[in-house]
Amino acid sequence: MSANPVGALTLTNRSIEVSTAQPSATASHTFEFVLPSTTTLGSIVFLYCENSPLISESCSAPPGLDVLSASLSGQTGNTGFSVDGASSTANKLVITRTAAAGAIITSRYIFDSITNPSTAGSTEFVRITTYASTDGSGSFTDNGTVAFATVSPFSVGANVPPFLQICVAITVAPDCTTSSGDRINLGTLSKSQVKAGTSQFTVGTNSISGYTVFAQGTTMTSGNNAISALASPTPSFPGNNQFGINLRNNSIPNVGSDPFGAGSGTPTADYDTPNLYKYSSGDSVAQSTLPSDYNRMTVSYVVNVNSSQPPGVYASTFTYLATATF
Repeated sequence: MSANPVGALTLTNRSIEVSTAQPSATASHTFEFVLPSTTTLGSIVFLYCENSPLISESCSAPPGLDVLSASLSGQTGNTGFSVDGASSTANKLVITRTAAAGAIITSRYIFDSITNPSTAGSTEFVRITTYASTDGSGSFTDNGTVAFATVSPFSVGANVPPFLQICVAITVAPDCTTSSGDRINLGTLSKSQVKAGTSQFTVGTNSISGYTVFAQGTTMTSGNNAISALASPTPSFPGNNQFGINLRNNSIPNVGSDPFGAGSGTPTADYDTPNLYKYSSGDSVAQSTLPSDYNRMTVSYVVNVNSSQPPGVYASTFTYLATATF
């Protein structure tokens, strides 16, 4: 053990900042302190100990600590220093400069590429001593100690489940919280007047590839009699046999609404033009290529018949199927 030299003063406003407290991690250690005098300053020693902060005590090196690869990446206050590799050891970091009077100002030194001690939950002490010599030899001038601790890393985990939701009804809420109705009554079909109705579906997903909605079902039939489905997007012409749908706000006839909601979903090309209608079972009618918040789509159904359409009760059943890839 050694005693403080006569006249040695204490470094004030001392601190250490460690970029990461994870054991064995490569870290930056930043020291800050104020010299108490203008005594000649040629070197500073940073001695890492695991057993005691006292300068008078022997020093036990923290297991796993290595400062030999440290670089001095920043310095303010008393400057002009560089790392003295020849005088440094695994737990002692020495910086040197041409000896000159010290200044009573805040000095800051940033060291990169230090390997932290390997023991989790340990407290380490760094004894800081200043010297008139340029290699940390001889009696120290001033001193002080700082401390830091290593801690085991912890992780925070959570699971986001895959999500795909579609709700279908005559009317549905924009977020699928409510829905009502499962039947559209178009009334009496006539060669002189188009008949139209609507249903809705709301769909959303967190799939990175989005979703696709398919429409399945036959055109309107009565026994063996059928109303021809439109094979390509076509205007409504009363007096012609026509059955078709789209997912837009139309004026001929006045039916439907445009998609609603904050999602990225849109009707597919064949069902995305106002006043043009089509239907083919199995067609995709809406899609998003990205994760999508809810969109509510309104499906417009348009029916026309000619004068020779056989009498009967015509009906069709539709199913809307949403798919996504997770």
